[in-house]
Amino acid sequence: MARLKHGPWLSAYEARAAARLRLFCFPFAGGSASAYRSWSAGLPPEIEVCAVQLPGRESRYSEPLFHRVEELVPVLADALRPMFDMPFAFYGHSLGSLIAFELAHELRSRGEAIPACLFVGAHQGPKHPHGPAVSRLSEPDLLAHVEEMNQDAKLSENPSLWKLVMPILRADLSLCDHYQYRPRPKLSCAITVFGGAQDTSITLPTLEAWAEETDGPCSTHILPGGHFFLTKERPMLLARISEICCKRVLFSTVQ
Repeated sequence: MARLKHGPWLSAYEARAAARLRLFCFPFAGGSASAYRSWSAGLPPEIEVCAVQLPGRESRYSEPLFHRVEELVPVLADALRPMFDMPFAFYGHSLGSLIAFELAHELRSRGEAIPACLFVGAHQGPKHPHGPAVSRLSEPDLLAHVEEMNQDAKLSENPSLWKLVMPILRADLSLCDHYQYRPRPKLSCAITVFGGAQDTSITLPTLEAWAEETDGPCSTHILPGGHFFLTKERPMLLARISEICCKRVLFSTVQ
């Protein structure tokens, strides 16, 4: 499938002729659109993956980073609006869950369509505080924190890569550290929550707290692995996403 240039926010966008649903994917702290590079191959042709590339990384390395969710989300809503011309869903992992959640609220506040499904992974319900400000940790402590959360990162073995990633990571973590939950009317879309069985940073009750954010159905699924189950457990994760999209969106669209 040919890669199409579709603006900086969706720089790796791949159109699918059979698409009836767009799945917008938002990265974790320090991550990029490349985290979702292989998702198209694991999803049916009716689902078109739109991996969102935030400024300050990969093809957008020279652009300034965002430090506040409330500044990022309106810009995202404007930039992605042309792509909301068919049913769509959001998947966010860790930090990406907050971005996806706030973007859904931003769209509703504008009187626009909201995602049919909101998939959130590895993040507690937004009402729950994040705890200590990780973005302000010393460099050694920040590195230790990252490698504890993602044991496959091995950034301590690659100092040059760490120097490249660290400013991006600090900026992204500041999005979480400065996030302030705002009480608003609940969303109406379905929310599906994914957690890692070995993710000690997030408890099951805080995952289940996402149910408080919607008047629609909400379910929680625990997958094997830790905070970054989206890598090692990708086939299982994509199978669940595909099943839910087919039941709630694609199948109902055919009727």
